[in-house]
Amino acid sequence: MLVARSRERLEHEIDDYLVIERDGMVIGCAALHAFPDADLGELACVAVHASYRGGERGERLVEAVEQRARGRGIARLFVLTTHTAHWFVERGFAPASLDDLPPLKRETYNHARKSKVLIKALTSTTSA
Repeated sequence: MLVARSRERLEHEIDDYLVIERDGMVIGCAALHAFPDADLGELACVAVHASYRGGERGERLVEAVEQRARGRGIARLFVLTTHTAHWFVERGFAPASLDDLPPLKRETYNHARKSKVLIKALTSTTSA
């Protein structure tokens, strides 16, 4: 279900990724790709190994990406999904359109995948 990524691309974007590891095996991952010109970040590559999906690992990955985005001054996150829109909606994402994406992402959007666009405004975690 995930978009295939070349080894070269992964090596170039490695700092964007967060992983959950167990006994030397990666069992979950997510990435934050920043679009600073648009004040947006992409929550990408959210995946958890089928044997480990009941333990809130996906939620922890999303929360960690949100925290990382806030730390970088990113106000909103978007996600493109083909199968799990309801899961993201349950975590505060709302339906959006292609026009809401940063120009670079809009230009490279794969229409054949028919991914749904969802966006979430990030609230500040600072207190008064």
